[in-house]
Amino acid sequence: MVGLFSCIFVKASNRLRISAVHAAEIKRGMGGLHGNKVKESPLLSHIISLTFQKGALIIRFQFDDSSICLINCHLAAGQTQTLHRNNDVMAILEADALPKERDITLCSNLFVGGGDGSMILDHEICILNGDLNYRIDTMSREIVLKAIQNNNLSKLLERDQLLVSKRKNLTFGLKAFVECPITFAPTYKYDVGSDTYDSSEKHRAPAWCDRILYRGPGKIKQLDYRRHELRVSDHRPVTGTFKIRVKSIVPSKREKVWRECQQKFEAVKRKLAQEAK
Repeated sequence: MVGLFSCIFVKASNRLRISAVHAAEIKRGMGGLHGNKVKESPLLSHIISLTFQKGALIIRFQFDDSSICLINCHLAAGQTQTLHRNNDVMAILEADALPKERDITLCSNLFVGGGDGSMILDHEICILNGDLNYRIDTMSREIVLKAIQNNNLSKLLERDQLLVSKRKNLTFGLKAFVECPITFAPTYKYDVGSDTYDSSEKHRAPAWCDRILYRGPGKIKQLDYRRHELRVSDHRPVTGTFKIRVKSIVPSKREKVWRECQQKFEAVKRKLAQEAK
């Protein structure tokens, strides 16, 4: 793994619907000491690109009046490093890495949970992807390979560290994220240029290291989740297609609805006060 790279292409017809683009990095290598500084990036032409060595790249923007946050991660490697990976996730999600929005009205329009946009989970729609490095627990390499050959993926998914953490760890950061059911074979680790899982002296067991998860109840739906047979790396790349619903706010209509809600609320308060007497 030589670095993280994020590239966003935008249709020319949607260019003017995108605003407030910001990028940030969160360093996790060597206790957060390793990595390159990434500054806020303006939207130039129809492409945004950033490179970074280890941790997470965050790009957030406003599409119409909806906030979208994209997170590209590389978590701790190693079969036994589940706790380290889980800690990486929490550090990334809890980092106050993005510029704060100080306008209260804009905060209520764009962000969720009373957030100000400085944290990932403040955004309405989040997509997290990358080499998350989660492995398959308590199975020998031979058993994993046999299950793959027999297309018995459910047996392996029961021991997938990410899915186990979501089931059993109530404080796990990715518990709030959704992942489509996995229907493809593990994407790691291959001999480069071949379809053979790791035949080096290390004989690493196959695993689903490469993942895509998302968050945004009622606003995002994943249409597909697949791997691709490109053999230039020891990983097989995965892709996801999403359908996202964004909103546009008409200030005059919003103000009218807000006043109506306030009037109804005051009426309920008066009624409860009278009943209490």
